[in-house]
Amino acid sequence: MTGGIVHATAGLCVLLLSLGGCDGADQPPRGGSVTVIEADGIVRPMPLISESALDAEFQAFMFRPLLQEWWEESELRYLTHDENPMALAHRWEYVEPDSSAIRFHLVTDARWSDGEPVTAHDVVWSIETRGDPRLAGPRQHYNDRIESVEADDDHTVTVRFSRRYPEMLYHTSGPVAPRHAFAEIDPGEIRTHPTMIEPAGNLPVSGAFMISRWERGQQVVLVPNPHFSPRPHLDRIVVRTVPEQTTRMVEFQTGRVDMMPGAPFFELDRLRREVPDARLERREGRDYGYVGYNPHRFAPFADLAVRRALGHAIDSPSLISALGMDGFARPAGGPYAPILGELHDAEAQAPLSYDPEKARRILAEAGFEPGPDGILRRQGTPFRFTLTINAGNQRRADVAQIVQQYLRRIGVDMRIESLETGTYVDRLVGGEPEAFKGSWEIGLSPDLTTILGRDAHLNLTRYRNPDVEALFEQALGQPTREAALPHWREAARLIAADQPYTWLYYMDEVVVVHDRLRGTTINTLGTYQNLWEWWVADPETEEG
Repeated sequence: MTGGIVHATAGLCVLLLSLGGCDGADQPPRGGSVTVIEADGIVRPMPLISESALDAEFQAFMFRPLLQEWWEESELRYLTHDENPMALAHRWEYVEPDSSAIRFHLVTDARWSDGEPVTAHDVVWSIETRGDPRLAGPRQHYNDRIESVEADDDHTVTVRFSRRYPEMLYHTSGPVAPRHAFAEIDPGEIRTHPTMIEPAGNLPVSGAFMISRWERGQQVVLVPNPHFSPRPHLDRIVVRTVPEQTTRMVEFQTGRVDMMPGAPFFELDRLRREVPDARLERREGRDYGYVGYNPHRFAPFADLAVRRALGHAIDSPSLISALGMDGFARPAGGPYAPILGELHDAEAQAPLSYDPEKARRILAEAGFEPGPDGILRRQGTPFRFTLTINAGNQRRADVAQIVQQYLRRIGVDMRIESLETGTYVDRLVGGEPEAFKGSWEIGLSPDLTTILGRDAHLNLTRYRNPDVEALFEQALGQPTREAALPHWREAARLIAADQPYTWLYYMDEVVVVHDRLRGTTINTLGTYQNLWEWWVADPETEEG
């Protein structure tokens, strides 16, 4: 289901499902503001260092990519500027006899929000800095096969690779960062640069909206970038951070906010009844939830048998039902979700069966025996660990409590630690928690190295398997995605067998929107992907 428009393309008539279409002559009114309410806040919404899902969503409308991603029929496509105004390149082509290079031709009128031109030199700096070890960014490995990035002129960039491989576009056509804001500092200092500490009025963006005010943990106020075309319809978008689920529901029901991403599933029927002017949108199949195990912080997790035992102790179908997620989630068993088509092997990535007796037997064979308090012990040490979650995420808190109960039934004592979201993310990236309830917004490329590569910044469990690493290399060494597919599928099979996570569910996200807010496109790609086309009826002009 989409939010009412067919495609986010400049100059196209906005087709409203709720109004039955438009005649092409009428234009949405300009002005007004909308309020969105989120459970978490942004942390680092900048392309080179973004790590959280919400950061990535903000990055997607603040920083223009060379090519705009689009998801269609289980396949990732790339749109040029002629197809989507966010794209910086109006044309691209493979060059060199073996197609081992890509040349991007940029539009000539793009500008940063401070008026500086967006040029090929921004692209070169962004790609080179992304791969700089001093930055230690989450996508550093995208540069592994890049030999050079050159600005042929101010609006032409050529990226040369060591060889042709399927993910060349995915690894190079993403968001571009502002060179002039950071080029004079050490890449290792970008995270703590004043521009990132206080981006309002300081962080140049090239996308539709920029940050005009950021009250950490409370709200972000967005206003249009005066140099982005087409001009956005809205004057202001306020994104509030409210961790408490009940409060978010009240704010939406009473009309104080226009949109609520991540609506609680068990409240959807009530919302349909009590808020008749609201519509439900769906981000299909993009997320999976899991429990991650860090063997470097808790030694028993180094044993595959132990990890499998914990997986068999958790009843994912019942957990899904308990969370009211029936119809919006399905049990998961591996890193590729069903939306990825042929990459998802239902047999090789089948969810572990719920079998607590098998779990007890496996742990007994691994040397664990019940203690006087019912908690398993091995060589006198209780099987006791801490699961870390982020505060304010009610679903994660509920999952943690349910998992805690399941594990207690087999004699495992799991404690729960709740941290503020920024601290939670920092500790995960630092490899500190013994275990954690996590989720990934599934990448639309088959490339798993970002989260499961040997030294990947976001390999939060420090997972390693030489056979998997070899398959990653083989997949990335193929000339086409079709040729790479068997290697990715086999890698996923081995990862699922290794159980670095207990996969719990593949999940849709439901976004509820008051009908006052029109023109949204909400689908697999995201919630905020076409902000410049959002509008409200009978707006009052707002001050930024």
